[in-house]
Amino acid sequence: MSTLAELKSRGTALLENKLVAYFLIGGVASVIDVGLFLLLHEVFEIRALVAHSISIPVSALYSFICNAFFNFRTVDKLFRRAASFAIVVGLGYLLGAGVIAIVESQTSLGGSVGKIISLPLVFAFQFYVNSRISFRSST
Repeated sequence: MSTLAELKSRGTALLENKLVAYFLIGGVASVIDVGLFLLLHEVFEIRALVAHSISIPVSALYSFICNAFFNFRTVDKLFRRAASFAIVVGLGYLLGAGVIAIVESQTSLGGSVGKIISLPLVFAFQFYVNSRISFRSST
């Protein structure tokens, strides 16, 4: 049986894993992104790609701040890191928009399902690029 100290140690080690932390931060960012997207698209009936264009920057700002300060702890050269992150978000935006457009035009599933389908692809792409460029340690 594990002791409380061992469990706490394992929990701390898990949270210190950058991929796990990126996934947790990304999960919250995805909830912000998808929640805002669905609110705009389903409730206010804003076109899917317009709603996507609003929800992505809001969730990206949250993600950048959390990853820079809490996950990767790389707050030096913040402007350069933010610019790099913005480029990666832009590329992820295009990837997501492409998936949404394909799902809307080629299936009867609609923009909301396209948005959900795009999330794992965008997550994997952005983690790979951000961990190697935007949040790479300066030392």
